[in-house]
Amino acid sequence: MVNNGFKFIFPVLLFLIASCGVNDIDGNQDNDNQVEMFLGTWNVSDQPARLNYIVTIQRSPLYADRVLMENFGDLGSNTFGLVVNNTIVIDQQDIGNGFTTEGSGNYISENKLEFEFFLDDGIDKELRRAIFTK
Repeated sequence: MVNNGFKFIFPVLLFLIASCGVNDIDGNQDNDNQVEMFLGTWNVSDQPARLNYIVTIQRSPLYADRVLMENFGDLGSNTFGLVVNNTIVIDQQDIGNGFTTEGSGNYISENKLEFEFFLDDGIDKELRRAIFTK
């Protein structure tokens, strides 16, 4: 009885494994598409600070599901974000010049992102809302 069950289950398992591509198992294909949406050079309108500056978003050199944002918050340093579906999640991190940041950004269209994040200098924690456009 055990052999007959094994003869049935084994081919089914092989079929299921073979039908899953490598990208389906580790999620790289979907993640590449999600990360790709955010990449590029963006013009930023940062409120309430009334700042305009440029941020460049690139793939993380270490992690497929992360991005590197150059000049985030107009502080001249880099910030890492985790891409989850249509959102970049920014875990609390030191971004230089005595500041930390955390928040998130949402993909609106191929030419627009909306971010809401905190900048904290250790004394004041300021909520920022920024529109990224191409």
